[in-house]
Amino acid sequence: MAGPWEQLRLRLVWGSNSLFGAAGTRTIGVLFALLLVAVVTVLLAAASALFPIEHVTIVYLIPVILAALRWGAVPALFAGISGIAFPAFFFYAPLYDFRVQSPAQVADIVLFVAVAAITGRMAVTVRHARMRAQAESLRDALIGSVSHELRTPLAAIVGSTSVLAQSPIVERDEHLSSLVRVVRKEAERLNGDIQNLLDATRISSEGIRPHLAWVDPEDVVSGALARKRHLLVDREVMLAVADDLPLIYVDPSLVESALGQLIENAAKYSPSQASMSVIARHSGKSIDIEVVDQGEGLAGDEVERVFDRFYRSPRHAGAVSGSGLGLWIARALIQASGGTIRAFSAGPGHGARFSITLPVDTQPASEDDADE
Repeated sequence: MAGPWEQLRLRLVWGSNSLFGAAGTRTIGVLFALLLVAVVTVLLAAASALFPIEHVTIVYLIPVILAALRWGAVPALFAGISGIAFPAFFFYAPLYDFRVQSPAQVADIVLFVAVAAITGRMAVTVRHARMRAQAESLRDALIGSVSHELRTPLAAIVGSTSVLAQSPIVERDEHLSSLVRVVRKEAERLNGDIQNLLDATRISSEGIRPHLAWVDPEDVVSGALARKRHLLVDREVMLAVADDLPLIYVDPSLVESALGQLIENAAKYSPSQASMSVIARHSGKSIDIEVVDQGEGLAGDEVERVFDRFYRSPRHAGAVSGSGLGLWIARALIQASGGTIRAFSAGPGHGARFSITLPVDTQPASEDDADE
């Protein structure tokens, strides 16, 4: 934890709005920008006394870039204006006069304005990107910390309800038995959401390191269905796996997890007892694994947006719980294995189809290659 003086230094350097407010921060940024221009002017004056310097305006790009990176657009603008006025007054003939008579000096100033505008804008863009990255990092750290803290009591709740469900008293009372089942189901659902949060945080901070191996696609499909079987108790699942599927060189754990996310998504957004299809087939140089549901479907703009981080359709925000991370995680896992994932839908009310495409290596590997 940084001490109070260190926090003050960071706020002064990076322009935090929390110390003086937005207006105060801009004012301090402008003062620092003008100070930088003055320092550059003094250094140039000292250097020009030793040897002649031409095209001094280019040096004034330094305050513009620093002001844009540290303080934003307004201080950079003041640095740019000062970067025009100071050379004209102190270095261009006639000295100590803002009038510039030499065509070459006028060209210098025009060039400076153009370059300063471009570099200043680029520096502001970099600053905003850095601030967004810092905000993302802070959010991920907070999510990770809270999620870890919640997992322990949730594990206790799930374990306790499992024991209670087997109690003779609960087994004889249908009302109590129903309550225990509901508590356990909701605790498991919340535990799944927390796991998604942890996975998303890990993917964002550490990336994904796939462990590739040759695997039968049918085993991946079977593993994903087994993992999500508790969601499919009241549903008819039509499984269609082609007989001619070749082995694929992927991380089986990642693909199985991604397919499990698609199966869970289909179960969540389709009516109770609605049927679902899981299809795997060989298509040219790839394997296609599809999950087809009879659910609410997707609007035109949602076909891509469903894979955005934390995206949840406004049509289901109040009716269906979730973190909005499942499909984002699924896409990240599939991309790490060299595949793609897409969504298709004829529109709201017409169900949805999610398709995973994984490449097929045309050169089968030997045992030694697979072990590598």
